[in-house]
Amino acid sequence: MNKNTHVNGATMRDRKIIRDASAFQLLADETRMKMIYLLRAKEMTVGQIVGELGLTPPTIYHHIKRLRKADMVKVSREERTEHIVESFYRATAGYFHFVNGACASECGGMEWIQEILKGLSNLGFEVDPSEKKTARILKLGEDLKRQREDPDIVGRIYDMDDIDPSVGEDLAEFAMMMKMNDREFTKYLETQRTLRERLLSGRVNKSKP
Repeated sequence: MNKNTHVNGATMRDRKIIRDASAFQLLADETRMKMIYLLRAKEMTVGQIVGELGLTPPTIYHHIKRLRKADMVKVSREERTEHIVESFYRATAGYFHFVNGACASECGGMEWIQEILKGLSNLGFEVDPSEKKTARILKLGEDLKRQREDPDIVGRIYDMDDIDPSVGEDLAEFAMMMKMNDREFTKYLETQRTLRERLLSGRVNKSKP
């Protein structure tokens, strides 16, 4: 397989680095999230999006405007029918990678960790979802993410055309482990261990493997 190509034809260029915290907030809205899912798959007109989501054209135009301003959606082409010009929209990338040190706490961090806990529950690792325990896990998760993610390294990786996109996140983590000095790596391991202890202590069905 050509290194520029993944199984679905995606390359690193199909991933977009988002550093603006306000852009992350846009996707906290369910409608905009659904629109991004649709527009990642194919280009669509406002009328087609209306048909998929069952909303009014003004509502869709409003969301399109905000997503375009955040550079997450673009006009892919225009078609003229008689005296009407119709725009087709598409997501600017197949995958958006958010890197911002304060992003988790400023941009729906609680929703993020709740999705993580929901996924763990689906895998058979149910964790107490109480607000107090979730907040503690969120704080540790944010700390761990900051320690293992360097926006500069992530940006450089996703600018590489000769690296399979499926290894991007693993490559970033390997690079960060090599970049850390012994003190930083020890702190990283301690945070990881504490997070694991919090998750295990909050586990509901401890009898399950």
